[in-house]
Amino acid sequence: MRLENKIAIVTGAAQGIGRGIALEFAKEGADMMIMDLNGDRLAEAAKEIEALGSKVETFVGNVADEETIVGCVNKTIETFGRIDILMHAAGILFSGSIIDLDIKNWQRVVDVNLLSSFLLCKYVGKQMVEQKSGAMILIDSCASKTGEAFNAVYCASKAGVRLLGQSFALEVAASGVRVNTIAPGTINTEMINKCLHERAPMYGLTYEEYLDQFNAETPLKRMGEPEEIGKLCVFLASDDASFITGSSYNISGGRENH
Repeated sequence: MRLENKIAIVTGAAQGIGRGIALEFAKEGADMMIMDLNGDRLAEAAKEIEALGSKVETFVGNVADEETIVGCVNKTIETFGRIDILMHAAGILFSGSIIDLDIKNWQRVVDVNLLSSFLLCKYVGKQMVEQKSGAMILIDSCASKTGEAFNAVYCASKAGVRLLGQSFALEVAASGVRVNTIAPGTINTEMINKCLHERAPMYGLTYEEYLDQFNAETPLKRMGEPEEIGKLCVFLASDDASFITGSSYNISGGRENH
């Protein structure tokens, strides 16, 4: 198992991509602290992880809150003694035109997606630098590389995540810490399906028409699944990726190629 004896923090683990990643980490032997705002779903995810043979602790809280992140990091160190992997999968999006976008909604998306990434890099990074080892994976998005109508705040926040990761990789490389980002395309999650429902009328389409259009424009002609994201993250977190840092990996069924 590629992550045996590794300790991971996985955010956004209650559902969607984060849950899929946490389960793949467990299959590969990692023990972990899982974090999310939804305590009930987080507890359900923890049971699935334990059933796969991994040790798991839960931490309920908002990733955009500094005290919460400090608490999660400290609890992980107190429980497991170290942090080998950070997998930051928590994120939100908000559909709407720039002209109509409320500043509060803009700030909320930026805080949850980008500020949280900074906080986790800061506090997990400090521990990993002291250890002189560790692997960080942040989720940016294909939307961080190509602009999308009615998705400006998500695109901007995820572009920030990508460049934050690349910058931090340069800062901590000498300490043996690796930092990479992944750029998913359309993945079959509640968040994406909600987004497609909300955005379809903005294009004058039904949900079904908009989903068909997305799949038609994807070379592999389908959505991805959370476990497929998890398998890429396992590789990047493992020693198999020991010479990889400062990179962003598309996992989009061919939608994004740069």
